[in-house]
Amino acid sequence: MTDWTSRLAIISDEADDSFAEAVDFCLPLGIRAYELRKLEGGRFPQVSERAVQEVADTVAAHELELIGVSPGFFKGPLDADVIAHTFDQDLPKAFRLMERLGIRRMTLFTFRRSGPDDPIPSEIYDHLGRAIELCAREGIEVLLENAASIYSNTGANLARIARTLGVSVVWDPANGAASGEQSWRDGYDAVRQRLAHVHFKNWMPDAGFVAIDAGLVDLTGQVAALKADGYPGYYCLEPHQWQDRKNAVRQNYAQLLALLESD
Repeated sequence: MTDWTSRLAIISDEADDSFAEAVDFCLPLGIRAYELRKLEGGRFPQVSERAVQEVADTVAAHELELIGVSPGFFKGPLDADVIAHTFDQDLPKAFRLMERLGIRRMTLFTFRRSGPDDPIPSEIYDHLGRAIELCAREGIEVLLENAASIYSNTGANLARIARTLGVSVVWDPANGAASGEQSWRDGYDAVRQRLAHVHFKNWMPDAGFVAIDAGLVDLTGQVAALKADGYPGYYCLEPHQWQDRKNAVRQNYAQLLALLESD
C-alpha cells in the first residue's frame, strides 16, 4: 500500500513565512518536502541571511528535502529594465543561494499579459531561452508554471511554450480554471506529457481560491488521472487562503490525502 503522506509537499510560506515555523507545523502532518517561495525579507532570492541559515539548519536537523524554488522571475510585464535586472542581479543571487541550500530546480513564469486573449509574443522565447541556458550551466532544471495573469495561463498555452523551449512544467489546475479553461480534463491533457510537478488548491469564480473540496475543478478526477498515469512527483499543497494559513493547510492536507488514499 502506498504511503501517500510521503508524496505530499508544500510551498513553505503557505504555512508560515518563517521556514522553521512552517516545518514545526507541517512535520507532524508527515510533510518532509518543501518548495521555497517567500521567506523573511521577501520572495526568494530577496531574503535575509538569517532566513537562509534558518532553512539550512532546519533541513539538516530534520533531514528534509528542498524540492525547488519559485522566485517569481518573469511574472511581470515585458519591461527591459526589469528583465535586465533579473539577469544581472537576481539570477546570479538565486544561483548562489540555491547552491548553498542544495536546490536544483527553479520555476519560471512567462511574462504578464495585457489581456486574456493576447497572442504569445516571440520575444518571450528569447528571454526565457536565455534564462534556461544559464540555469542549465548551473545544473538547475527549469520548470514553467501556469497562472491566469501570464502568457502560460492555460494548460494549452503552458504546453505550447514549454514544448518550444524544451522544458517541463508545473501544473496548477486551479490557475487553469481561473484562466477560463476546463483545466480538468482539457488543460491536463495538454500538459501531461511534460508534467514534472503539480500544485493543489481549488478555485471558484465568485470566491477566488478555495479549499480542494470546495471549488470548480474536479480534483477527484485530476488526482485519479495522475495516479493512473503513474505521475512520479510530489502532490504539493498551495492553499492560497491567506486569512487563516495554518487552518487552510490542515484542511487542504486532509482533503488531498483523502483523494490520494481513495481507490
